[in-house]
Amino acid sequence: MKNEIVTYMKMLYEKGFTSSLSGNVSIRNEDIVYVSPSKIPKYRIRESQVSVITIEGEHIEGARPSSELPTHLAIYRTTDAKAIIHVHPHYATILACLKRDINPVEVECRQLLNYVPVISYAEPGSTELGMLISEGLKGHKGVLMENHGSLTIGADLEEAFILTEALERAARLQFEISLVNSL
Repeated sequence: MKNEIVTYMKMLYEKGFTSSLSGNVSIRNEDIVYVSPSKIPKYRIRESQVSVITIEGEHIEGARPSSELPTHLAIYRTTDAKAIIHVHPHYATILACLKRDINPVEVECRQLLNYVPVISYAEPGSTELGMLISEGLKGHKGVLMENHGSLTIGADLEEAFILTEALERAARLQFEISLVNSL
């Protein structure tokens, strides 16, 4: 699981979905959560630095966990998610700042995501943000966080990654279509 955290964080960075110090991922395995560490550039996280936390929030090993840990734990406690990806991809973040839900127009994105709501602003890393996201995820695989970025959930990190890619593609298409429509 630690290797998956390292691998997916690097992939997200290389795709431009996150910057050196932004974004985070986690995996839940029963009552243990593996989460990307805080303040370590995403392209050089090592397995020994991946944080291992109990579902109650007790730090077992690894570096200091992402500041978004309370959000991840709140989501795990209230949904059936087994993996979470939170990033700041360009187009999804634009729509989040504009408070615009994503209603995918392209068939593949629509099949994968259906609809992506924007949830109201809450302090990053707060349990309140986790509760708002959990509520927003009802019937959805992803959300936009007002003035913040995007979050997807999955049965594993691969599914959450595929959904993250689809969410950013849908956001880009929606943004570009709105530009063409305004001509």
